[in-house]
Amino acid sequence: MNERKWLKREGTRWVEKGLIEENQFEDILSLYEGRKSNNLLPILASILIGLGILTFIASNWSEMSNLLRFTLICTGIIGFNLIGMNLVQKGSRTLGTAWIGMGTLTFGAGIFLVAQMFHIVSYNSTAFIIWLGIGLLTYYVFPNKYIYLLTLVIGSAGMIYSAISFQSFSFFLAILVVGGIGILTFKENEPLFYYFYLSAVTISSITFHVAYDLMYVWMTLFFLFMYAVNEFLQHEKGKNAFKNMSIVGVIVVTFIHVFVLDDMIRYDEEILSKPIPYFAILLLLIGAITLVKVKRQSDRNWIDLLLFLPLFLVGETAGVLYLLLAFGYSLSILVQGYKVEEPMLINRGTFLFLISTLVAYIQLAWDFLPKSMFFLAGGILLFVLSWYLEKRRRTWFHESKGGQS
Repeated sequence: MNERKWLKREGTRWVEKGLIEENQFEDILSLYEGRKSNNLLPILASILIGLGILTFIASNWSEMSNLLRFTLICTGIIGFNLIGMNLVQKGSRTLGTAWIGMGTLTFGAGIFLVAQMFHIVSYNSTAFIIWLGIGLLTYYVFPNKYIYLLTLVIGSAGMIYSAISFQSFSFFLAILVVGGIGILTFKENEPLFYYFYLSAVTISSITFHVAYDLMYVWMTLFFLFMYAVNEFLQHEKGKNAFKNMSIVGVIVVTFIHVFVLDDMIRYDEEILSKPIPYFAILLLLIGAITLVKVKRQSDRNWIDLLLFLPLFLVGETAGVLYLLLAFGYSLSILVQGYKVEEPMLINRGTFLFLISTLVAYIQLAWDFLPKSMFFLAGGILLFVLSWYLEKRRRTWFHESKGGQS
């Protein structure tokens, strides 16, 4: 039992016996408000025990009758949840939540096992929709970060499974992932959880592109939309996550352009034949971002919008232009970092410049150099660049401190 639970129970008795006043008890209790146990071993232990039980059952599954199988599944679901609820009520919230999580996992496994038992064939993601729905309900009853992460994994797995197995996109599952888990994300308001959530949303977008056989260039608009959401958010943690994930995503797309865009344009002219819908969405999003920036008088980060330029419309030389754009953006981040004396921007610009150099080197030298010379020369080039940039960064840091080391 954690300290606060014990103190709350015992303190009530102290007040009833007149040992302390009510306001004194509240003051003492407030001292333990933010203290939580960070011991993850109970969670890992319960997961291993649960997996051991499920593995034992699975190894003897073929020898069991359907009635016994169904009984074991129901017993596992009810048993894990009852153990978890009992532990939570006793104050062992971390351990109890772990067992409740095992109940949620057993429920998901039970869906697929029951379908196998009764030869139920499904060609959609209904099983994951039900599973994720139970996960969301579990979170609302027992709000916990572990349950949150569990629902995120279930939703992401469902989107991937649907795209790979059925070549389809489940809009209902996507609503649960983007909307349902999104509500939980803003409720938790943890920086790391925003990144987990946006990774799941990005996976959903990728599966949509795969299911409908869309060109990957449309992902640029997805990341631009994510960047636009950042401009409208009030929560600073959420704003940073949306902005950083959108920039990382569009930079990845930029590097993909460098490697495959020329060949794609050469063999697939559809990308150039119908640019109007793409342009309409692009201008709408950029217009919304511009209005918000002007209204809030935000004079920084206008350079970010250059990353979303549709340079692929230029034709076969677009790959080179995207490479130059990556170099230009990294240098602008470096200059901005030195200007405002912000080490984070300097490190970000340095890293991006090195990655851009590596991409350029691979693109230009792979077909012309022997492979041994390719790796050797590339390693030397990156070593020299990293040494120079690090020296420049240390010099700037030394000067910014007034010459003090």
